Amino acid sequence: MSRRVRFRREFARDLRDQVRWLDENRGIEWVERLRTGLDEAIELLARFPAIGPAEAKDDGDQAVVRRLLLRKLPYIVWYLADASDPDADLWLLRLFHARQQRPLAEAGLPRRKPRKR
Repeated sequence: MSRRVRFRREFARDLRDQVRWLDENRGIEWVERLRTGLDEAIELLARFPAIGPAEAKDDGDQAVVRRLLLRKLPYIVWYLADASDPDADLWLLRLFHARQQRPLAEAGLPRRKPRKR
């Protein structure tokens, strides 16, 4: 069974900004590579929502913010998966170039919980 993958407004804005930059600076072939990479990532996440490493969790460790590096591209997708409901939608939160080192809070993502020892 696969989950439905949805975009948050911030993800759509990030995608639009990345496409604009690629089109102006690298050319349409890079735009197409990004689109293909995202399509592959969406298919993968829909089938395997826990594939990316966990970056932040809610108090019950159910809603988990994870990240996934796109295959053959320097882009990272941040997404939200709810482990308590296998039918819950998967939300793509943000899209960053791998060199964009943004703290979670600045990027609009929850802070990482301290690890239990």
